[in-house]
Amino acid sequence: MDFNPSKEEQNEKWIPLLDELGIKCVDVAPTYPPWKPKLAEKIMGWSGISKIFTIDSKIDWQGDASGSMTTEAVQKSVNESLEAIGKERVRILYCEHLDKQTPIAEQAAAMDALHRQNKFEKLGVCNFPTSVLEEWIQVADANGYVKPTIYQGHYNILCRTYEETLFPVLRKNGIHFIAHSPLGGGFLTGRLTFKSSEDDVKGTRLESGTELREMYDKPAFHAAVRRLEELGKEDDISVNEAALRWLFYHSKLDGGPILREEGDAVIIGPRTPEQLKTYEEAYINGPLPGGFVKEFDSIWEGVKEDAKALVGW
Repeated sequence: MDFNPSKEEQNEKWIPLLDELGIKCVDVAPTYPPWKPKLAEKIMGWSGISKIFTIDSKIDWQGDASGSMTTEAVQKSVNESLEAIGKERVRILYCEHLDKQTPIAEQAAAMDALHRQNKFEKLGVCNFPTSVLEEWIQVADANGYVKPTIYQGHYNILCRTYEETLFPVLRKNGIHFIAHSPLGGGFLTGRLTFKSSEDDVKGTRLESGTELREMYDKPAFHAAVRRLEELGKEDDISVNEAALRWLFYHSKLDGGPILREEGDAVIIGPRTPEQLKTYEEAYINGPLPGGFVKEFDSIWEGVKEDAKALVGW
């Protein structure tokens, strides 16, 4: 969400709209936004958002994240985050980036210590390899530590690798999945595929030279977007609406798009209140027509190999 100190009128629209849609939690991190780290958490504090909504956040990291999960580092990160947010604890605290330098046993102990200090309710991890997740669970079981109960990862109609590699491990261990990038950072709006010139994506996450552009700018992904557009013509369903409705109603998420005590969730990132409405409309419109449903597996098979690079391990 684009909470901007210079856009007071827009900011005032967010809170009632989020409340109207039943959205009760905001996901932030010390690394958000990339061009000004820590700003997102500070905005939660000065805007009053943290007094109205529950907040999820993450452990800070830089570079390759080496040393970011030591006992001292996580304590410092959490204390700074809570001060910025203006809360005594967050709902979910994520280990966002894998620290390959610090032993998992130390990382698990450090997070357990924070949990015992009541700094967070639930432990989450982001983008961890299944082998590391399983090792963490084993360490936690052996020592009575808090275990991860939430996994946040990249998941959309073009990025389904987790269904085979990760979801079985999550289900076995009672871990809920929270999907980020439901529209692939904007790629699933069709903006890049159907651009007439580079000016159409200038200033966006898809402009030339960005990490997201490198990830998604591949023939197979563009072909999939064109196929989704073609499928939607008869029912006037846009590419982004098709992608969202697939995620909400046809994906492997358990329990619907709203995180409950038993169920998975989707993180949405609209930049304006108007964009937020498009998510609501997609949810209200329900499952996709049969013409789409018959093509899901074919679309996935066409992008499956390229999609492996999207999950980072």
